[in-house]
Amino acid sequence: MWHMNSKKPQQQQAYRIIVANSIEKLNTDSALVWDSGKIKADDQIVYYEGAPLMAHKRYYWKVEIWTAGKKIVSKPTWFETAKIASSDWKASWITDTHDKEFEPSPRFRKVFNAQKPIAEARCYISGLGYYQLYLNGKTIGESSLNPGFTDYSKRVLYNTYDVTEALQKGTNCIGVQLGNGWFNEQTPTVWYFHLAPWRARPQLLCEVLITYTDGEQEIIKSDTSWQTNTGPVRFDNIHVGTTYDARLEQPGWNTVNFKESWKASTLANAPAHLIESQKMPLIAETDRYSPVSVTKINDTCYVYDMGMNTAGITEVRIKGQKGTRVMVRHAEMLDSVGNIDQRNINMHLRPRNEREIIQSDVYILKGAGEEVFKPAFTYHGFQYVEITSDHPIAQEDIHLQGIKMHSDVDEIGSFTSSSELLNKILAICKNSYLSNLYSLPTDCPTREKNGWMADGFMVQEAGMLNYNSNTIYAKWVKDMVDAQQENGNMPGIVPTSHEWNSDWAGPIWDAAIFIVPMNLYDYYEDKESIKNIYATAERYLNYLETEENEKGLLSSGLGDWLFYKAETSTEFMVTAYYYWDNILMARMAHILDKNADEAKYLKKAEELKQIINKEFFDEGKIAYANETQLSYALPLYMNLVPEKYENQLAQNLNNKIKDNDYYLDYGFIGSLIVPEVLSNYGYAETVFKMVTQEKMPSWGNWVLEEGATSLFETWDINRNIGDASRNHPSMGAIAAWMYKTLAGINKAEKTPAFKDIRIQPAFIPQLDFVKASYESQYGRITSEWKRTGKKIKFKVSIPAGCSSTIVLPQETKIVNGGSYTFRLNAVDLEY
Repeated sequence: MWHMNSKKPQQQQAYRIIVANSIEKLNTDSALVWDSGKIKADDQIVYYEGAPLMAHKRYYWKVEIWTAGKKIVSKPTWFETAKIASSDWKASWITDTHDKEFEPSPRFRKVFNAQKPIAEARCYISGLGYYQLYLNGKTIGESSLNPGFTDYSKRVLYNTYDVTEALQKGTNCIGVQLGNGWFNEQTPTVWYFHLAPWRARPQLLCEVLITYTDGEQEIIKSDTSWQTNTGPVRFDNIHVGTTYDARLEQPGWNTVNFKESWKASTLANAPAHLIESQKMPLIAETDRYSPVSVTKINDTCYVYDMGMNTAGITEVRIKGQKGTRVMVRHAEMLDSVGNIDQRNINMHLRPRNEREIIQSDVYILKGAGEEVFKPAFTYHGFQYVEITSDHPIAQEDIHLQGIKMHSDVDEIGSFTSSSELLNKILAICKNSYLSNLYSLPTDCPTREKNGWMADGFMVQEAGMLNYNSNTIYAKWVKDMVDAQQENGNMPGIVPTSHEWNSDWAGPIWDAAIFIVPMNLYDYYEDKESIKNIYATAERYLNYLETEENEKGLLSSGLGDWLFYKAETSTEFMVTAYYYWDNILMARMAHILDKNADEAKYLKKAEELKQIINKEFFDEGKIAYANETQLSYALPLYMNLVPEKYENQLAQNLNNKIKDNDYYLDYGFIGSLIVPEVLSNYGYAETVFKMVTQEKMPSWGNWVLEEGATSLFETWDINRNIGDASRNHPSMGAIAAWMYKTLAGINKAEKTPAFKDIRIQPAFIPQLDFVKASYESQYGRITSEWKRTGKKIKFKVSIPAGCSSTIVLPQETKIVNGGSYTFRLNAVDLEY
């Protein structure tokens, strides 16, 4: 992939890609690994088709492109391979002699000699569930929540680090502290990960590949020569927290001068046959922030308000008596007297003892001045923090900081408008999205941390417009492959323990196996995810055929989860998604040149379309199913409606919301579909009114009445404590609406990755300006408009090499890459 940077319109007519294993060969066009030859095409996203790549090798490449009468050559750049095949691993999996129920997690160390000057060094590591890596006492990496969570019985990820600067000629020491993570879930939950087929004692696979200045290489590999012990991490759990006894610290354990005798490691079985490089960003610490207030309950209890509800951990700097036990509990709510309230997050934990409390870290002081506690191998969702101790500690001896954590994706989108409320709604969407991006898209950072599939696909587009998170979803697609049941059905959450019966989640949730890879293709031209999921999707559609009733309908599964008052017919919804699955499957078949499959799935989709219209469409009323807002919108979203009724059905939808004083009435699924459908049919102003309502239900109500700094799970957050998660990204698709409708940034229908762009902003009268940008695969797209009196100035920029259809109220322009300005009369706009 490459960008064309030019202030003038440029159209690529041909390209040539050259790859070599040295910069010298690249510059002289000699002994190339791949030479694509001159290809007459405007493609800028191209898959490698050269000779097989070697492990542990750096390759250099450049691209030549031809525009009208001009050849342009890029600067050389490089990429580096890690492990290509399982045989490239020389290390062994190791663990200690304890079983999976033993609570203190193991640590490992190895002293080795680097006899010559070092040119470069790489560390390849998979520590399950999680690890902390040290070289000569120096921490490598910022977080303890890697590698990413997978079905460890099918697939394991490893990470790669450049450790050149951490090593020295002579004696070195590598140290690794392991944590349980999802690999060894000791505390039961209702999701049964404590019964997962992969569950075992934490184990390690590690190699350090050293390349000396003379070209010779040496591998330091995990094996039984590594020593092991336990340390101050006495317990760690992804839902509960971490217990750390500072009295058991072993100073210098990860340095060469440490002299205590440890035990020899033992070999462990590989948990999975497949071990892959983690291609997505690491989970990392991304920000630190301070409390906005602290309340002293008594001499042993303080409650901190962190000012926002987000996800991560807290760091405590504290002074106190040796042996003092300090508990740091995290919550999203306070009770009526100012103590933390965990009732909305503790219902799914099944503690084995009184120590296992949701989102609670424990630190036991060593009594050596100011001590620092930053828990490893866990994370929490919280706005409020309670610190209690079994001996009095003065308030001035406690200093607390919040640490935000998430998969460290780059921000690639920006949006702002003249509506401060709209800007705040976008901010809480982004906060909840990142709070639930921990190597996979999750539902909440508190009680579950599960990859619920509908929750994930509903906000995928919004997430990818704001952040470069495509590799998270590409990895999640592989998780879906690994999660499929023998009969072809899918679980509601991915990864799954394979022990929890999730059949009741049903086809709408399962539709992620079609929606997620297609979104990846539409935004990134990712064909690999489609190839990865294709066989899984085939088996799933075969399974759904066995679930049809005598009318050809589906009837089981969740519908519009957590609707406000109006419950849309589940039978109608799940059958509509069954139709949509076949439409998307046909698209995937087309992309992969499977023509017979494409025809097969289009035929099935047409059959389902006829059944749905026969069973649910009222031609007299021009309405579907039980006439909820969503039942009007869903068939328009999926192109189920006979063409002659489309506009009237959209008008009926608009009237239904208008007659409800512009209040919404739907749940999870409706929050994605209804705003988009209304906008597509010219009712963007209705959406704005609906979104910004001050009273319940609305996004505006959450901000204005509830003081929300994150998205809630349900419109009425006080109705049912069991549905009262206060950091749920599921209603966050409204962020995509801001980009696609108000700024008008859309990809063209038939071309992926914004190679062709459709710009069609809605100049609604409630806004005086909108300014947005999106960093596409081909470069930055910007859309900006400002109202001054009765005039609107609209500016747009299109990346070089792209084309755009700009749709304005009175005209449509087709342009190539470049910057353009339009001046409009506001009186010409109709809403």
